[in-house]
Formats: sequence, structure tokens, C-alpha cells
Amino acid sequence: MWATGQFISKARDWMRGHGYAMPWVWVQETGDTYGQHAHILLHVPPELIDLFRPMPRRWAKSLTGGRYQRGHVDTKRLGAAKSASINPRAYDAQLRGRLAYMLKNAPEEWAAPLGLEPYISKPWGQSSRVIGKRAGVWQTRKVRGRYNP
Repeated sequence: MWATGQFISKARDWMRGHGYAMPWVWVQETGDTYGQHAHILLHVPPELIDLFRPMPRRWAKSLTGGRYQRGHVDTKRLGAAKSASINPRAYDAQLRGRLAYMLKNAPEEWAAPLGLEPYISKPWGQSSRVIGKRAGVWQTRKVRGRYNP
């Protein structure tokens, strides 16, 4: 949990340094295959993607004292992100699909209010033991006298 929070802080600070807010959400889960791990969904503007690409592994190394093991950070870009302005429906569908996957341990009644029912690929209401905080979400923050959307 501590590492997830620190990772988000590093990403948020990096993004802020480039003049952008960074919407994000994360969930923690424990599974038989991967043990305790986190899924993080964050928004990187298209113009920053190439600069951002090496940063997650760099941050992971800094958080583990330089003892990074290959495969511990797995980053994926939404395939429809490049064409989001041309085909916003495809981008929205992929985004909701990822969010639905992340929320598979949430109560099933959350799916409808969030508009995620069509995107559910795994049964909802699964359970996994997590020690500490299970999830976090970005909130609009007042930054330097103005609201950062």
C-alpha cells in the first residue's frame, strides 16, 4: 500500500511538473498467482506519452532501493487512446472495460450506477484479502489558487 501511494505521488508530481493534473484510480488485490498487487489507471495526455513511458520503472526502482525485478511493472496503453478524438466511443469503451476489471471485487450493485454492466468480463463480487487500504481515487484539488480539472 505504501509503495502504491508513493508511486501515485511520483506520477502526480511528474505530471504537475509538465503542467497537467493527473486523474487516477487504483485498487489493491491479492491473488494466488501474483500475490498482493495493485492495478493503477491514470491519464497521460498524448503529448507526454513518450516522455512518460520510462518513468514507471524508474519510480519502481527508486521505491525498492534499486532492486527492481523485471516484470514487476507492467504498463499498458489503451489501444484507442491515439484515436480518442476521432472515435471517443471506442476510447470510452476501453476505459470502462479497464475500470470494470479493476472493480471486479466491488459489490455488484456498483456496476449499473457507474455504467459498467456492458463491460464486465469477470464475475463481480469476487473476494481477495487485502491488508490496509483497498482503493484510492483522484479528487479535484485546488492548486495555486485555481482548480485543476
